Amino acid sequence: MLIQKNNRFSFALVAVLMIALVFAACTKQEHLAPQSPQEVVQKETVFQKHLQENTQRLVAEDLGSGRYHVVGAQGTVVNIDNALVNAAGERVRGTVEIELIEIYDPVEMMLNRKQTLADYDGRIELLQSGGEVFVQVYQNGEELRLDGQGEMQLLLPTANTGGAKENMELYYGEEVGEQVMWKPTGEKVEVVRSQDRSDIEAYLVLLQGMLGWINVDIIYAYPGTPVNCIQFIIDCDLPCTIDPSNAFTAIYIPGLNSAFELTQVSHNEFTLCGQQGAVMTLGGAPATFVFALDCGHGYIYTIMVTTIISSSGNHVEIVDCSMMQTMDYPGFQNALEAML
Repeated sequence: MLIQKNNRFSFALVAVLMIALVFAACTKQEHLAPQSPQEVVQKETVFQKHLQENTQRLVAEDLGSGRYHVVGAQGTVVNIDNALVNAAGERVRGTVEIELIEIYDPVEMMLNRKQTLADYDGRIELLQSGGEVFVQVYQNGEELRLDGQGEMQLLLPTANTGGAKENMELYYGEEVGEQVMWKPTGEKVEVVRSQDRSDIEAYLVLLQGMLGWINVDIIYAYPGTPVNCIQFIIDCDLPCTIDPSNAFTAIYIPGLNSAFELTQVSHNEFTLCGQQGAVMTLGGAPATFVFALDCGHGYIYTIMVTTIISSSGNHVEIVDCSMMQTMDYPGFQNALEAML
C-alpha cells in the first residue's frame, strides 16, 4: 500500500510539473512573439532627434500691417513686411509662428545631416557655406506662403562662419531623404550692417516666393590635384544594418566650413563623386573621415580617421572594426568639436 501511495504521489507530481512547464513555455513563446506591423513603433535615431531639438518655433507678433521680426538663437534675423498669404490667397495679419533651423558649422552640418554639395544639372560641386537656414511660417497650424508683393529677408551673421566672404550666392535646398541637395539660383548675396547694431555684419537674403531650406555659399575648389571619386569602405561586419536614417559618412577638410556627406552604395561602402565629368580638386588635401552609426543601443559607433586624399586617380579609404569606438552622444559631439 505504501508503494502504491508513493506511485500515486509521483504521478501527481509529474503531472503538475508538466503543466507548469507547458504554461511557462507558452508564456515565454507569447512574450517573444514578434509584434504585428501595426504595433511596431519606429525608433528615432539620434540624428533625427538632434534635428528636431535644433528646430526653433518662434512666436511673432504682428507689428502692424503684416510686419514681423524675430531673431534666432544663433543671431539669424527674420524680417517680414506684408509678404505672407494663406491658402485662400488672403493677406495674413495677426500672430504667426516661425519655424527656424540655423546651421553654421561643420559639426552641425554632420549632426543635422545637411551636407554642402550643389547639383548643377547633374554636375556635383563642393560648397563652402556662409550658413544654412530652414524657415517656414504658420498661422493656426496652416502653412503660409510668400506672394512676392511684400518683402521677406533673412540676415545671417558673418561672424558665425569666420567673417564675410566675397561672391557668395544663394542656394535653395531640395530634401533627399535625410540630406539636402542644394540648387543654385545664380543670385549674389550682399553683405550689410545690422540696422540694430552697426558693428554686426550679415549676409542679406531676400526671399521671393519660396520658403524652406536656403544656403549662402560659394563653390570651393581646394588647390589640389583632380580626384574623380572618393570611397570609404568598412571591411568588417557592422553591429547592425545601416541605412541613411541611422548612419552617415562625411568628409571634413580642416579650415573649410563644409561637410561633404558620402552616399551609401552598399551595407559598408560609401562614395562621393563629381558626376557628369566634374572633377574634385581635393588631391593632396588633409581630410578627416567621420563614420557614425546609431544601432539603438544608446550610444554611437564611430570611426574617425585623418588622412591625405590621394593625389592621383580615385581615393579609396579602407578601415576595419578595430578602429571603431563607442561613445555616448555628448561624447561624440565633443569629439567632432575637437576635430575643428
